[in-house]
Amino acid sequence: MKRAILVILALALVAGPARAQVGDLLWEDDFTDLGNWIVQTGNGSWGWGNGELEYYAADNVGIAAVAGEPGNTALRIVARQESGPGIVDQWGNPLLYTSGKVISKSMVSVKYGMIETRVKVPDLDLGGWPAVWLLGTANYAWPRNGELDMLEMGAQQWFRNLHDTHNGGNGLDTATVNQAVSANAIFYTDAAVNPGNPSGAASLAWDPDDLYCRPYYSYAPDLVGRFLTYRLYWDDASLRFTVVDDGVERDLFETPFAIDGEADEFQAPFYLIANLAIGGTFTDAYNLGNPGSGAPVTMPFPAEMLVDYIRVYAWNGQGEVHLGPPAFASGRYGIYTDLTPTNGALEPEVTGQIYVWEGTLTDGTIPPYEGDNVLSWQTAGRGWFGAGIMSVQPLNLFDFGEGHLKFRIRIPAHVTFKIGIIDAWGNQSYVSFPAHQTAFGLVRDGQWGQAAIPVADIRGTAMDLRMLSYAFVILEENGTACEFALDDIYWDAGVVAAVGDGDGAPGQRLQLLANTPNPFNARTEIRFELPAAGAYDLVIYDVAGRRVAAIAGLGTAGPNAVAWDGRDERGAQVGSGIYCYRVRSGAGSATRTMMLVK
Repeated sequence: MKRAILVILALALVAGPARAQVGDLLWEDDFTDLGNWIVQTGNGSWGWGNGELEYYAADNVGIAAVAGEPGNTALRIVARQESGPGIVDQWGNPLLYTSGKVISKSMVSVKYGMIETRVKVPDLDLGGWPAVWLLGTANYAWPRNGELDMLEMGAQQWFRNLHDTHNGGNGLDTATVNQAVSANAIFYTDAAVNPGNPSGAASLAWDPDDLYCRPYYSYAPDLVGRFLTYRLYWDDASLRFTVVDDGVERDLFETPFAIDGEADEFQAPFYLIANLAIGGTFTDAYNLGNPGSGAPVTMPFPAEMLVDYIRVYAWNGQGEVHLGPPAFASGRYGIYTDLTPTNGALEPEVTGQIYVWEGTLTDGTIPPYEGDNVLSWQTAGRGWFGAGIMSVQPLNLFDFGEGHLKFRIRIPAHVTFKIGIIDAWGNQSYVSFPAHQTAFGLVRDGQWGQAAIPVADIRGTAMDLRMLSYAFVILEENGTACEFALDDIYWDAGVVAAVGDGDGAPGQRLQLLANTPNPFNARTEIRFELPAAGAYDLVIYDVAGRRVAAIAGLGTAGPNAVAWDGRDERGAQVGSGIYCYRVRSGAGSATRTMMLVK
């Protein structure tokens, strides 16, 4: 969900102009292909809050030549007035429009820096809502993950009228949707929670007293049908949004926004989004399911939005770009354990959060199985119970595909329950522990017992182990009253695993080194070291976890190198993008990422 009811909230601003320095180019996408992006399809869930009217279709997204700029290409998003089979909202009702949307989630994430994009939007009159924006990669629900809107057009007339005595406005309340552009930052704060805004969304652009929000106005020419450049200057202290028109840079707020403890969402990575929405609560057009809520859509169709490039520069000495999914965990990863040795672990209230769902459990009295901490609960009489341990940032347990999820539990034998996982895309998968039965090694005698669930069983068919949100969930649906406890929860890959100079004695395990070159165009070498001669296998996966290619061989003790020419198992050349490669031998297993650029 991109926007909910906004809140009147006084927001702190940095006094005085930003004084800092743009540094080196850290990353860019000139849109010669879509290797860094996932094309969104379907109706999503925007109807619940935004009231948008479009269905996102893959054929509305592509790469197109930029007219008048020989050799230059751009991301092309097209909105159309069309309906037909499958073009429906989440309730199955027909929709009249399709459009396009791309996201870089699991492909590219950014933390700090000067982010710049060059965009041309179509005639929006009336109902067009183009945006280039960012969402936090955190697994928290919106707005707790944070939102950064670099470019947003199509706002309601009252918003345009409110601010049109500034930044190019004429003060006459005549600006159309084609003549005003704004930006925004949204985050969660307790002070914003009220009956009209239960989500606690605080919006920087919500400025009913016209104190600091400064949309940019241009009447002749207007802002559509030509390229403008939009910038976000972001460091650990502030956010500054600007637009560059005909070489003149204009701030979209009176002064930069100060990032403090109330807005700590902006101290974490974000991923990129570009889309062209139609109608909804942001615009003067009507909302989904309520034709009487606004004006008819009059935007000319088909409508074309072009994004020429997106670039990230260092800003004020800061800026990070991460390509591909999160770093691979390996060996043994702790979800909730005190004493079990692990290669990495979630830290409660810091990198992990423990949630009881809908008040279905209260505190119990069972002491720990090990260490000083335990998850001890008793049912609250709600007819079911559920709880889970969430990783704040997506957790990459892809290397555990042949391992086990292990945990200790003390629960009465007559309780049937499920253990599951949830990924960052919302997919869920569970295995069952029937009452009075031994399942996955768990003996049901009322005392502490251990279960070891093969990851192959719990991952199902759609789970993305590279992008987990909940690495452990317990669920009971029969309403059985009980007291129970959980402890010593961890994922075990079942093999020694290491990358580079990781834990373990040198010379006794596999060492996977960075491939070279990386990024690469036609050929790269994947390098690894074995403690002794023996068999190995190398498997290459795309970012969705699908197997692309596999190479097996006999390695020598010491350095080894295997070449990959960017072809799949059928000999076909694969596209640009992020790829994972995993090497396994008797001395362990390890995974890294590489980038193919054409």
